[in-house]
This record gives sequence, C-alpha cells and structure tokens, in this order.
Amino acid sequence: MKIYKAKGNSDFEIYDSETFDPQLVKLKIDLIHPTDSDINVYKGRMNTKYPIVPCRMATAIVSEDRPEHDLKRGMKVILNPYDLSFVDKDGLNFIPVYGSDRDGFLRDFVAMPNENIIAFPPNVKETDAVFTDTLAVAIATLKTFDINKGDYVAIIGGSILSNLIAQLVKYYQGVPIYISNNLRHLSIAEKCGIYYTVNETLEDVYQHVMDITGGRMAEHTVLHAQEDVSPHFLFSLACRSGDGIIVNVNSPSIMLSTNIGLISKKQLTIKGVSCGVNEITTAVNLLAQANLDLTHFIDKIVDLDHVKELFDEMLVQKQRYIAPIIKVQ
Repeated sequence: MKIYKAKGNSDFEIYDSETFDPQLVKLKIDLIHPTDSDINVYKGRMNTKYPIVPCRMATAIVSEDRPEHDLKRGMKVILNPYDLSFVDKDGLNFIPVYGSDRDGFLRDFVAMPNENIIAFPPNVKETDAVFTDTLAVAIATLKTFDINKGDYVAIIGGSILSNLIAQLVKYYQGVPIYISNNLRHLSIAEKCGIYYTVNETLEDVYQHVMDITGGRMAEHTVLHAQEDVSPHFLFSLACRSGDGIIVNVNSPSIMLSTNIGLISKKQLTIKGVSCGVNEITTAVNLLAQANLDLTHFIDKIVDLDHVKELFDEMLVQKQRYIAPIIKVQ
C-alpha cells in the first residue's frame, strides 16, 4: 500500500500501510483527478491540519464482497467526497471534504463508509465519472436561479467547472456565453458545442455580450472565482434585476477587487456556491444519460509513483494541464 500525505511545504510523506476499520468498505483506488485545491493543500495554503492526504475526486474498485451493502468484489464505484456523517453543531453549514478537511484519496487503497460509495451506472466511463463532484457543483450553481428557455447566461472564468456549467445551461435550454482569457479552455468549450465564446484579452467583452443578447445583457451571470478572472463582469454583463453567482470550490481566500456599485444600481441578486453535496446523485444520473461532452478534458495521465513530479509541475504552472489524471496500477 502507498499513502501520500502532504506536509504543507510542497512535499509528501509516503506511508506503506494503514489499519482500516472493518466496518468500512475497503476499496482499491482506480483514477484520481488532482485539482487546484489539491495543489493548495500540497503547498500549505489551506487551513487544515498537516500532514493530510490530498485529492477529493476519485473512482475506485470494491476490494471484497460486502453483501450487506450489495457490493461485490470488482465493482467500479464513484467516491462521494463529502463527509456525510458530520453534524455541524454550530449551525455554520460547514461540510468537511475528503482531501482538505479529511484524509483524501491520493493512495492506492482506502476504506470508506457505504454511504460514500456510488456504484457506476452501466454506461458511465471511468474517465467521465472522475468529474462527478465538479458536475455536482455545476448543478448546484444553476439551481440557485431559474433558467427559462432562451435566457442568456454569461459564465466568466475558463475551467472544467465553467465548461460544465455552460453545457448544463444548454441542457436546460438557456444560451451560455463562455468568457475566458485561456485559449485552451475557449477551444475546448467550442469543441463541446458552446457556440458563444469570448476571449476577454482580444475582444470588448461588454460590447460582444451586448451584441449577442441584442442589448438586453445576460439574465444570469456566473463567476468561477480564480486568481486570473475579471470579477467586474459578474455585474457589468448582467441585465437589470438579474442575478449573479460566485462559485469558489474548496480554495483558500481569493481577493478579487471590483466596484460593487452596479449591484445596487442594477438591483442585482448575488449568491455564492461552494459545494455540490446535495447534487451528487443528480450528477451521476446526468453522466449516465450521456448528454454532456467530457471527452476533451483529460490531457495528462501518470501513475501513482510519479505523483510528486506531477504536483511539482502544477505548482510551478497551475494551468499547465486542463485535467491531469493519476491512474493507480
């Protein structure tokens, strides 16, 4: 067995064994998708107790028959990254996440509660299933407002999450406008069928959105909070009485400076989304329906022995890869 614990100083402690609670279900990790938040854990930027095992997004294979849970050895499963047993006694709605608040999935074997194990639907691919939580966050984002047929939704910030939000907008018969300064994310969005893409470094974004919408601007705006996004678009691209969503998934504090005067001037409603804990089942069902295109995301695959090299590469250049994947042999 191998377990990688981040020390918070851009290095790992590697353990060869762990004692598992027999009440839990033992699983062999299959695919792991490390994200920016895992790099922040690795670097020591997260407010957590070190050392800690990073990575919240993984698929696995059942290691032993557990008939009491209808689980058979060899079954492929998706791991729910939220600690469903936690009760927030202070009423702060804090939901611990594996990989940042609890030891995560950067390892070859793990033991999990049955409620965190989701059997693969027959037609879901492993390479799609690893994005279940990202899709759940995208669903939670769109559930914060009502999309009517033909509504324009401006999505600011290039990322897999932004791409899935845009694809869901199409699914709900809205019209996504995908805005980014990242050429690779813009290209992938076009390949995924997002018709309106705007390169904010080359185009007048406000004028382009005005032209697309016939001057009415977007009924809804979504900002994926990242260090390189333009937060003022959340307000400037919104129509009067529109609503905006700020999505920040398990990241350290991000300082984005902008003039909030347009919120009151346009009478906007601004909300925040941080997790997809209530939408995991919906996300799995959507993956099974095969209405989304996730085929263009993965651009790097390494084995578990090369994890440190991968994390060091992502530490130097966070956007070096769109979606790196760790394949556990």
